[in-house]
Amino acid sequence: MDKNNFEAFTNFPALKKNALKVCGQEFIDSLTKKGIYAKDSQFWDEVNKKLNIPDDAYESKQTREQTEREQVLLENKAKKQAKNEKLLANKTEVLSENRKDWKITVFELTESDIFGKSFIAECTKEPDLQEKTSFCNTKGDAYSQACNLVDQFEIKQESLRIFREHYAVIKPLYLMIIYLSSVDQHNEYLNNNREKSKENFTGVNCWNGFDFDIINALVAEGLLEFSSNKNKLIMKKQAMNVAREVLKKINIDGVDKLLEQREYHEEYINYIK
Repeated sequence: MDKNNFEAFTNFPALKKNALKVCGQEFIDSLTKKGIYAKDSQFWDEVNKKLNIPDDAYESKQTREQTEREQVLLENKAKKQAKNEKLLANKTEVLSENRKDWKITVFELTESDIFGKSFIAECTKEPDLQEKTSFCNTKGDAYSQACNLVDQFEIKQESLRIFREHYAVIKPLYLMIIYLSSVDQHNEYLNNNREKSKENFTGVNCWNGFDFDIINALVAEGLLEFSSNKNKLIMKKQAMNVAREVLKKINIDGVDKLLEQREYHEEYINYIK
């Protein structure tokens, strides 16, 4: 790291000749007399002290360069956006078609972009959905790209609709299964009681081996959370309550006994600190 700090501060490679250049012959000779050579980390530590180089010179330079790169990207993006807005300010409608409740409008620009492309299409759907193609070579290319945008959007929406329907059905079942598969968790330091009891019961968890889309949705709802190492699922009180209510309505031998054995979970679920 001392070498990195030297290079970051001086803009010279960490070589003895460069240390000599900035520190002088007398200082380098004094280090040599002490048996401290350029191959030693102590050499560069002493050089950095001589030059008052901060310990975070390398990290500061990295941060500064990253900030500068990001600034350049932002400026280039702003310039590109300004150019595009200028091009789009003067356009003429050349085609308008409907597709899957969307309106596709193709425009011809009065000026081409830097690649010679002068067509673009906008896709709109009530109440406030809007998609836009990139600049295209021809009217047909713009319309085709717009159709693809519409189709892809509708495919995603249909997939989302199917998932929501599936999720509505499987949500209580998953919670029930997780609840049945879970084991009690206890904090043996609560109440100074090293024995597992309802007084130091802190919830339940189980091994994480389910459909990740479903699990992620349950986590997003705040019904579950992942353990720190991601291999276990921790049920929240609301999830435990949903699972117990579902179990109460299922006519399966042994369910009543299981619920009775875990009756103290009700106290945990309903307890408000």
